[in-house]
Amino acid sequence: MFDKERIIYQLERTRVLSLQLIERIPHDKWFEMPTGIQHVGWNVGHIATAEYFLGLVFTRGQKDEDSRFIPENYGELFGYNSVVLPDPEAYPSPTEMIDTLEAVHHQVLTEVRDMPATSLDEPCLFLEGEFDHHPIFERKGGALEWIAYHEHMHMGIIGLLRREIGDPPIQYFQESREGKRFK
Repeated sequence: MFDKERIIYQLERTRVLSLQLIERIPHDKWFEMPTGIQHVGWNVGHIATAEYFLGLVFTRGQKDEDSRFIPENYGELFGYNSVVLPDPEAYPSPTEMIDTLEAVHHQVLTEVRDMPATSLDEPCLFLEGEFDHHPIFERKGGALEWIAYHEHMHMGIIGLLRREIGDPPIQYFQESREGKRFK
């Protein structure tokens, strides 16, 4: 049912577009809350945290060595039901968040590439308590597919926040006509 190569392709392409958006936002604007609800920093940290849970925890379980690429406090800062704080000091720096985003993504891609395609149809390894299931999927392939869908939703929020802090729309089509490659 699940196409491993298609999942990898979607994860890679989605991240290219995310980074094109995220990297254009000056770090000094990451914690502005123009709508009073969220900021760019929280969304970036949340994308990393969600990819960790969806792409690793639900497909192979938590491992002690995961702290090599995702700090233990990310679940508290950026996880499901976390509260967005207006204080930049409560969060890692934008550079640290981008590094974590990249490290988690690299680990997910490495492990998905090494995963037998047949395991995509296996049930997810959900946690006890609040994360004992997911309302959208039950299988490991579904969790991996959901990463890109979830990230696209947060790209929309980041794009809206970017516009609210005064940045102009990104002209992706014009840029590509002028030779910019989105790799």
